Amino acid sequence: MTTTAKIAAIGGAVALLAVGSFFVLRGGAEDIPGLGRVFKAATCPLSGEKPESEALLDRPAVAVKVENAAIAYPLSGLEDAEIVYEEVVEGGVTRFMALYHCVDSDKVGPVRSARIVDPAIMLPATRILAFSGANAPVLDALEKAEVVSVTEADAGEAMRRVERVGLPAEHTLYADTALVRKVGAKQFEDAPSDEQFLFGDLDGASKKAASVEINFSGASIIQYQFAKGGWLRSQGGSPFMDEAGDQIAVDNVLIEEHEVNLSETITDVAGNPSVEIANETGSGRAVLLRDGRAIEGRWSRDSLDEGVSFETKAGDPMIFAPGSIWVHLVPSDKGDVKGSFDYAN
Repeated sequence: MTTTAKIAAIGGAVALLAVGSFFVLRGGAEDIPGLGRVFKAATCPLSGEKPESEALLDRPAVAVKVENAAIAYPLSGLEDAEIVYEEVVEGGVTRFMALYHCVDSDKVGPVRSARIVDPAIMLPATRILAFSGANAPVLDALEKAEVVSVTEADAGEAMRRVERVGLPAEHTLYADTALVRKVGAKQFEDAPSDEQFLFGDLDGASKKAASVEINFSGASIIQYQFAKGGWLRSQGGSPFMDEAGDQIAVDNVLIEEHEVNLSETITDVAGNPSVEIANETGSGRAVLLRDGRAIEGRWSRDSLDEGVSFETKAGDPMIFAPGSIWVHLVPSDKGDVKGSFDYAN
């Protein structure tokens, strides 16, 4: 670049900064094309909330597999997660994948085994997954997707056993997300993209919704009731409580419909076939519930290397409320496993 060009570039940058500063002082920077992103306060890409420190934005997120069985209640750490995915597994029960980026929890669990769909769920937000065991096809899938597997055997202090009187050992393993990140970051350091979820005020067409019921194949019935500014979760008709004795409250309830089939190759120890999502990419029905309203639309995904996009029926991006997002991968009526959901005023 010539000296003249350099001087012009510097002058332009100074002018841009001066104009931006003027509008920041007036509170109007977000109205100037190109300046809104520059001057807008940094927020966490998985929650839309302001981080305690901007340094947190540059670190990788971690994912932890958590069981959802009544014998293991209360579960730990889900209330701290920025995103929680709920997927149906063998027998019609569900399992969680909890993601932590700007936040941490020193006790998440009980930690349970990975599933074949897990790489599709966690990518591209992170490649660090804490879990307890998996069969050979799942381990192969994790390796193929370049997932950094953090298990009890190699986690060190990142996982620990907590004795629970009367419960078998499989319900006693817990993870510390900060330590899991320390282990996983040796192989994966990328922070999540800020392009998958858009956060802001409710906008566009929506319907009033005070409650929603989600049926994961009949064996797991989930309910949410909107109260006190959040969605209170219940399961099987009982409040879904955290370890502190509080009912789990969610800011965004997101439902994605997927075709779910029984696996022809993978079974559990009892011989029950595992389940597989047939359309990890493509598109399908989606509903976002926030602020006591329901926004209907679709999810779409071109490849597993890209995040899932969410659009309203009008074709506009779905706007999430800042805070937690619980994503429910509900079976549609097309596959071997059938599910459903409904919401009401």
